Amino acid sequence: MSYKPGYGIVLKFDGKVICGFRNTNMDAEADMAEATTGDSTNQWKEYVPMYKGMTFSVDGLYNPDTANQSVLDVITLLKNGTKFTAIYGGIVEGDEYETADAYITKVSKTGPYDDLSGYSIDVQVTGEPTSGTVE
Repeated sequence: MSYKPGYGIVLKFDGKVICGFRNTNMDAEADMAEATTGDSTNQWKEYVPMYKGMTFSVDGLYNPDTANQSVLDVITLLKNGTKFTAIYGGIVEGDEYETADAYITKVSKTGPYDDLSGYSIDVQVTGEPTSGTVE
């Protein structure tokens, strides 16, 4: 059995990985509508999926002195309400990934007195994502 290390899963913003990332997350959900009727077996409730949604998030160490994609670039996407292409998943041949149009919903920066400064970014997918495999 083969496991995937977390550092091999990235979240890209318009094709660029944000610098300093340490953790990524993807959540997919479906709103469920109750479909129970008098014909339901032994009065067990029944459900059907309705609307679906997906979010991504990333957090890491903040580095303002980089030429790579930075938190400041992402804040600009948020301020301007810019839709961008988000890609979440692996980076090695054969890895799976999801691609979707998305918006930034939240950017947080932290600056603890006795630790390195960090960031977290939340992304809301809009529309249906597509699945792919790294070639």
